[in-house]
Amino acid sequence: MIIDAHCHMWLEEWIENDMLKVLESVQESLGLKDLGNIMRGDVERLIADMDEAGIDRTVLLPLDFEFLYEAGALTYRDYNDHVGEALAAWPDRLIAFAGVDPRRGKAGVLELRRCVEEMGFRGLKLWTIAGFYPDDDAYYPLYAEAERLGITVMVHTGLGPGYSYLKTCRPVYVDKIAVDFRGVNFILAHAGNPWVDEAMAVAMKNPNVWVDISAWQKGHSLFAMSLYQMLCSAKLMHGGVRKVLFGTDWPLFTEVYSQREWVEVIRGLEQPMALQVMGLPEITPEDKEMILGANALAALRVDPNNK
Repeated sequence: MIIDAHCHMWLEEWIENDMLKVLESVQESLGLKDLGNIMRGDVERLIADMDEAGIDRTVLLPLDFEFLYEAGALTYRDYNDHVGEALAAWPDRLIAFAGVDPRRGKAGVLELRRCVEEMGFRGLKLWTIAGFYPDDDAYYPLYAEAERLGITVMVHTGLGPGYSYLKTCRPVYVDKIAVDFRGVNFILAHAGNPWVDEAMAVAMKNPNVWVDISAWQKGHSLFAMSLYQMLCSAKLMHGGVRKVLFGTDWPLFTEVYSQREWVEVIRGLEQPMALQVMGLPEITPEDKEMILGANALAALRVDPNNK
């Protein structure tokens, strides 16, 4: 089974005002030629790309952006509803998370409960890019609700688009809530890049924390050793690749690697000679299959025999 732990969906008509600037900054920073490509985030295209790549299930992550960005008439509840409609249409292929900013207080708790209990969502997305530190005690009611509901929490860590702030996106800010909410599984998006060692330390210290490798496509295309070296470090220093999840950040990196090509990159990983000389361990076929899907079964609490 292949599980993509990190994807988004949107329609071009949703992308207005600040959110258009955000996607334009992504295009510029990645050196992409076709802005239209990353704006085409409809679920039909996603399912077709999943089919081509052999991806069985994908996690959809709506974003609660309103504390930092304006995007026309689209609200965070609208965004969650759109993802709920996609989930209803493709229940065997999609896993939905709710986009809720913890600064919403009781309203955020109620929105998370609505998404899980009424629409079947299985997680919470925290978009720290919007400007909050996730380990603030004021947000604990939201995490307590996530624990009660038995869902997984995805936290943005690492680099973000232009017109955003890095200071709230350090992986270490997840450590405290991972300790205080042992009943919640947390995923550190993008393996915290560029704070990769910090992200791996948080993940390996806490049994309820994982990392995903979404948004590593551009770096791999420029310097292929970087991804392999990170995985070697996880295996050598932290007890294996069991805490690493496959992810793509679809549709943002499809010009760099399609879904199919990114799956093939993982399956085709070969140890560079320089890392062999350094004595770093090989990433085995078994390791690759763990990354592509087996690890996500635990992180997302997915039963492979009962989707």
